Amino acid sequence: MITCIRCGQQNPDGSKYCQSCKAALPKISESVSAAAPERINVHYNQLKEVGDKILSGAITDEEFAGTIDRIYEVIQARLNDLENLQIAPEVIPKVEEELQLGLAGIQYFLQGIEEMKLFLQDRNQEHITLGMESVFQGNENLNNALEMARDNIRKLKDMGIESEIDTRDIPG
Repeated sequence: MITCIRCGQQNPDGSKYCQSCKAALPKISESVSAAAPERINVHYNQLKEVGDKILSGAITDEEFAGTIDRIYEVIQARLNDLENLQIAPEVIPKVEEELQLGLAGIQYFLQGIEEMKLFLQDRNQEHITLGMESVFQGNENLNNALEMARDNIRKLKDMGIESEIDTRDIPG
């Protein structure tokens, strides 16, 4: 059922106008509960796991370096994609905040990985801790940017404007 926001009348799903007051109805029915937004944590979790493993001696330096280098390459590629994204001038003001937040998140990720790499030079565990703090901040920024992107994509579609931004490509 769809509840009319003007008069409170219950209308059948799929109705476009209220049966009582003829007001336009919202597009979402009451039976649809707002699901918690999907968070992307894959790269964060991989870095946390590899950091824990190197500290416990469960993996070799080479395995540690290989894993964080692969993640770094993926994140760097996403940064390049984002920096080269072609956005229509009229759309830029609508997505600028999320893009800046996303770029900052990627930078935090990359800085965190660079910090973690320093562990191999002096075995100071603080590098893993500080690196993961930066990666965590990056992941938070990216998930916030992702939520903003989802909202903006919905708004742009409602306006009839297509966007090249694919929220599945946001690292995290």
